[in-house]
Amino acid sequence: MTKKEFYDKWIETFAADIPEQDIQKYVKSTGNLIWHIFSWELLDEGRYFIGEKAKAAYDQIDKEGAICIAWFEDEHTKDIVADLNIAAALDDFVEIYVVGKNFEWTYIKTHESMCGPYFMSDK
Repeated sequence: MTKKEFYDKWIETFAADIPEQDIQKYVKSTGNLIWHIFSWELLDEGRYFIGEKAKAAYDQIDKEGAICIAWFEDEHTKDIVADLNIAAALDDFVEIYVVGKNFEWTYIKTHESMCGPYFMSDK
């Protein structure tokens, strides 16, 4: 999956309830990233986890069929490998987005030390 395909599918899946004008302003405009739906609190509180709760949720979720993309390095998604099965293993990435099989959940480790990580699931 290309970066563009991933980006579009991620927004379609995890930001479906957010008004398009907010998506344009806080996510799609120059200098913004998809995880800004969390940092700008565009979703209702309780629909996602931040920080240690996000890491714990990631550590516990089934990663079979999960894919990831190192946002500033990769142009295509990759399958999650065993080495990346715990949140601590993702700390070496500048910014990485992980989604479960069929985009059932997402985990984002951001490049901003004061933002995230974030975890959201439809389960």
